[in-house]
Amino acid sequence: MAATFIHSTESRYAMSAAPSTTLAHAKAWIRRYVTPFFTALAILALCVMLVFAIYLTQADLEWTAFLFGVLFAAILSLVTQNIKVQWRLVRRNAQLRRSKELLAEAVTRTERSAQALKMADQRFGAVLDALPAMVFFVDREERCRFHNLAFANWCGKDAADIGRLSLSALVPPPVHQALETQGRAALLGAEAQFDTQWPFPDGERPVAVKLLPYPVGAQTASGFYVFVFALPTARAEVPAAAAAPDASSAAVYLDAMEQQLPTSDDPREYLLNAIEEDQFLLLEQPIEPLVHGERPAVFREILLRLREHDDRTLPPGGFIEVAEHHGLMPAIDRWVIRKLLKSAAAMKEADRSWHMPVYSVNLNDATVCDRTFANHVAAQLRHWKLPGAKLCFEVRHRALAEHESDIKALMEHLKPLGCLFTVDGFGSHKVSFAPFTRLQFDFVKIDSSIVGSILRDKSELAKARAIVLACDKIDVRTIAPGVEEQATREKVKEIGVDYVQGFGIESPGPLGVLNLSGVPVGSASAAQR
Repeated sequence: MAATFIHSTESRYAMSAAPSTTLAHAKAWIRRYVTPFFTALAILALCVMLVFAIYLTQADLEWTAFLFGVLFAAILSLVTQNIKVQWRLVRRNAQLRRSKELLAEAVTRTERSAQALKMADQRFGAVLDALPAMVFFVDREERCRFHNLAFANWCGKDAADIGRLSLSALVPPPVHQALETQGRAALLGAEAQFDTQWPFPDGERPVAVKLLPYPVGAQTASGFYVFVFALPTARAEVPAAAAAPDASSAAVYLDAMEQQLPTSDDPREYLLNAIEEDQFLLLEQPIEPLVHGERPAVFREILLRLREHDDRTLPPGGFIEVAEHHGLMPAIDRWVIRKLLKSAAAMKEADRSWHMPVYSVNLNDATVCDRTFANHVAAQLRHWKLPGAKLCFEVRHRALAEHESDIKALMEHLKPLGCLFTVDGFGSHKVSFAPFTRLQFDFVKIDSSIVGSILRDKSELAKARAIVLACDKIDVRTIAPGVEEQATREKVKEIGVDYVQGFGIESPGPLGVLNLSGVPVGSASAAQR
């Protein structure tokens, strides 16, 4: 493309060079001969007219002086106009010379950029072709728009055929089916990764396949890159007697969970359709400050439900584990962010006096580990023109030990946008404040099992008080969830908790109802929960 631009620029410059040179010669000839000639002719004509006027006035002294004055003024005017014309021509010539120099510089820079781009493209292609892993790009029409040498060798086709044929004609049916199924999640903006078997000339081999959506963080991906890595064929064999019971139990449990979904078809396909067709439902539940003047004063947790065919809703326990098994939680969490910010923008548009609360969104561990999720959040905030300070992300306490580096990377991307972070379920296992020296959390949500037991178990009360005191030292606000009765509310307020949440405070309601009308959805929300 750059080479074409350079060629066309040079052609236009070459075509315009001859006319501009001819025009310059013409202007120089006019300045040298024509302009002085007409100036002299005008002065001669004025002189003739003066002599004729003197003759008519019979050489009267007053008339002669007047006519000489008119002649002098006319000559002065002609000389002045000639000087102005000469000055304009000089200035215009200088501008033309400068434009010519700038055009030459632009052509030179473009040539250099094209050469640098060509060299970078060659280096990039050489590196990709040297990789043993297969790399190719699939767009929404299932066309392979880019590939490296390893993929071409595996397909057994040349570059022209690969760019012309559809994906189904390039890869065997089982491979196409797997890429098509996993690719739906990638087109929704979530990375997908799985192990499978691909056919090779010497038989099937185990491979690891990773699908990376592109553009990264965009609202809708235009396609996805596919990376295929060969796995070692020799694997340690697990004794059947030891492995079978656990695998069998897990399969039975997952099968029972999938049967809870309102479909007899593929559960993964059902959940993908639910994402694409907005079959999920967002609820919100207030997180109430116990201290007057505490910020944020308006704080909501976002809860997720799945609509069923009979207008009922399925709580997260009915589909989360199935979605985790099929690697769909990053796609679901992305949907939550899109839907939440779109709804907030709509409410702001409908009522200019409405102030967006701080929304707290739970993140699955797989989403925390998805390094492209932060780009998605940033893109959505820009798209809907909403502040990042109105989003608070909850990560599990257990994830601090398992995915600390991923949480840190997520914070480094979203903290500069103003986003807040909460540790959810703190105290559910061994309590450690060591990660707080490396990670900047804003809130700690005490595990609901501790909150529910503080009235009858002194050890749980002591644990809750210790968490509150430690958080106060490091300037982190505490939240007590699962508050079901007034006595629990008073007790957590007594030990210094900053916020409370639960059915004893207010029931969840559909997103926006609590904000716009202030009327909670009581019994209906309880039934949905």
